[in-house]
Amino acid sequence: MHRIALIVASTRTTRFADYPLAWLLPRLGGFDVDVVDLRELNLPYYDLPVPPARAFRQYTSNTERQLGERFDAADGFIVIANEYNHGYSAALKNVLDHYFIEFSHKPIAFVGYGNVGGSRSIEQLRLVAIELDMVPIKFSVNIMGPQFFAIREGVAAEEAFEPLEVPLVRLLESLTWWADATTAARSD
Repeated sequence: MHRIALIVASTRTTRFADYPLAWLLPRLGGFDVDVVDLRELNLPYYDLPVPPARAFRQYTSNTERQLGERFDAADGFIVIANEYNHGYSAALKNVLDHYFIEFSHKPIAFVGYGNVGGSRSIEQLRLVAIELDMVPIKFSVNIMGPQFFAIREGVAAEEAFEPLEVPLVRLLESLTWWADATTAARSD
């Protein structure tokens, strides 16, 4: 069973991310899931004189070390990616800037929400993932306006997200395939 770090990127107090999180968790039964909620972290800005790509595991705080160990233990990642102002959150950027080897040669998938289903934040995150030596998964789940507004009007997430079941299956199948491949390659 692959260990997947499920990163919740939004730190807003009244965030929408809790709806896709609650919908996703029961559908990840084939994985050992570690929920990394960025709202619960107090990670300082990265300020070492060299980037993490050249300073492997040179942690400056317990929070940074503990999160690094959680990422090291993961075989892959899913990010619930919010889109604010056509981009992803500052909290997620800060987390990504702290690590490199912990992410390297591992797959990452995205469940996006916001304007146009979070697709612009996901597009940016795929570029960052490549720079972190990760494997961004082709398939994503994009929570569009109809789902977003239905939930805001009181429709249960299970009902509102029903059209997203097929894209989620594709995402999870691809994530599993890449987790198998990269886990085997890292163990050689």
